Amino acid sequence: MTSFTSILDTNELPPADSKIVYQYYNDANELCEVSSFLSDASEKDVIRAVDSLRAQANDDHHVFIEGFRQRDEDRAYRVILGS
Repeated sequence: MTSFTSILDTNELPPADSKIVYQYYNDANELCEVSSFLSDASEKDVIRAVDSLRAQANDDHHVFIEGFRQRDEDRAYRVILGS
């Protein structure tokens, strides 16, 4: 998998030490979730964390980080990816 080359909205990156989650459907059409953590929350760190999520989800077709939405229930940030 290649690294992302752009984050569409760099003004809304999650803060350092945030949990980042990615939800996807597996081959059995079940909703799954993987997670990673940020260290310093730089753009490079965000790309590293989201690349880890893609690898865990075996997702090689999303190439854009479109944004993040913070969840109320656990304060984790759900990444929104585009292709």
